[in-house]
Amino acid sequence: MRLYQLLACALLSISLVGCKEQSQAESDSDSQFNPHKGPVPPICSAPPPVKDIWVLEPMLIEKGLITEDMDKKQREAVIREYINKKNSVYENCLKGK
Repeated sequence: MRLYQLLACALLSISLVGCKEQSQAESDSDSQFNPHKGPVPPICSAPPPVKDIWVLEPMLIEKGLITEDMDKKQREAVIREYINKKNSVYENCLKGK
């Protein structure tokens, strides 16, 4: 009789461990993909529109993208390139890249 109790406890503990591992695997897959809702899209925040591009100039000078020997057209080109780069990051985020 004692042998049967020992075997029953062993089988019960093995089945409980198996159930626990299966439920963890299911919860991991649920967090990545939910068949009813689909995959979770990335969080993309649009950059605010720039009203005055020249407010970016001091920051770009600090970063070294604009130097003192550049004329106004070159500085404007660098500023616009910076803005376009920031906007393209947002567009790629929306596309999921």
